[in-house]
Amino acid sequence: MSLWLEHFLTGYFQLCGLVCGWSGSRLGRLLSSAFLVLVLIELVGEMEKYFTEETPDNESVPAYFAKVIMGVNMAYKMIHAWIAFSALFECRRFRYLLEELPPVKATPFIYRHLILEFILFACNAFLVLSEYTIRGIYLENLRYAYSLQAVRARYLQMMVLVDRLDGQLEQLHHRVISGSSDYKTLRLDYAHLAKVTRSLSHLFGLSLLLLNVLCLGDWIIVCNVYFMVAYLQVLPATLFLFGQVMFVVCPTLIKIWSICAACHRCVSKSKHLQQQLKDLPGQTPLERSQIEGFALQIMQDPIQIDVCGIYHLNLQTLAGMFFFILEALVIFLQFVSLVRT
Repeated sequence: MSLWLEHFLTGYFQLCGLVCGWSGSRLGRLLSSAFLVLVLIELVGEMEKYFTEETPDNESVPAYFAKVIMGVNMAYKMIHAWIAFSALFECRRFRYLLEELPPVKATPFIYRHLILEFILFACNAFLVLSEYTIRGIYLENLRYAYSLQAVRARYLQMMVLVDRLDGQLEQLHHRVISGSSDYKTLRLDYAHLAKVTRSLSHLFGLSLLLLNVLCLGDWIIVCNVYFMVAYLQVLPATLFLFGQVMFVVCPTLIKIWSICAACHRCVSKSKHLQQQLKDLPGQTPLERSQIEGFALQIMQDPIQIDVCGIYHLNLQTLAGMFFFILEALVIFLQFVSLVRT
């Protein structure tokens, strides 16, 4: 990864309030910590306002649906506050991960997600300006857009580290094939990568679990909008409204699919490495014993990124999530038919 891209991602994550400064400069870390504290103060103030003040009446939207939508929006802000709070106390652990996973050459995978991040930023800015033009609401939408962009950037933050882990596994695979290192060194390097993977899972596991739960909240917003448009007829069915609804769910689904695919690729390389070891002939009994021990180590300590020990991130998990969302939508449509009757 080029130096300018590394600095850009560093600044972007700091601006989103996701990390504390990890540079060697004390002044940089101090300024980054102060910015995180300001973000926390602002988010805590918004949460206090939400729980202490009553929801303003809106003639165009029923009170129940307005509260549901505002509740999901507040959930984004609460998760953003938790990520910023944890970043203050896990700065050393994050720096350790960055040191153990050095930058690799930027892949098309990372560039595609940077383009997606730019598109999300542009859509956020467009929606904020549109709401200001239509309804005159600016500051509240700007706060929500900031938390929405920051929370979704958490996926990109983890994908950068997973891509680095993938690069380390690729290098280990080439060393095994070429035979440039002895098996003792290779086993130590693999054990180190497995340890780094567990640290990565522990650092990002809870936040990913909360983000995946938020995906269900996004679908609740979509269902509520559908109910208001199709049955209550309190909102007009316009292309702008359709675009807003798609902006709620599509980016999150794309990011979940991307992180699951990236983790699945790392797991596949680990299994492929184990298969390559089994296919190596081994010239002496000692070498065959080392090869079998290395393959057994990979089988007992696989490279897997889990979410709080509940489930592993891979494409099978993604399929399960989609089926769960589909079942929830079917239940909702049955509920709507009962209400309509």
